[in-house]
Amino acid sequence: MAKKKRGSRRRGFTVPVAVLAGFAPLGFGLVSATKRALAGDTAGASQELVIRTTGYNTDTKRWHSDVFMQSYGPVLAGLVVHKLASRLGVNRLLGQAKIPFLRI
Repeated sequence: MAKKKRGSRRRGFTVPVAVLAGFAPLGFGLVSATKRALAGDTAGASQELVIRTTGYNTDTKRWHSDVFMQSYGPVLAGLVVHKLASRLGVNRLLGQAKIPFLRI
């Protein structure tokens, strides 16, 4: 007897927590730039915003890899952790346990 065909199941929306947590340091830098802007230091706020997001200091005309890695290093680490968790089957287990939305 032929096997019964199963319809393709549409994947639901999931949030990769490790990647999302990696954006926290970048977010804290943007919050401090916002505080400076609200205090009236718009030039300093824009300078901090540029340095935090690109690593380039427009005053000294130099790129600072350490500032760039402080912002984007945790994002890269979160991507690696998410990929590793997927390969090890952790995310599949979370899906089978019916835990909604969250994946590592």
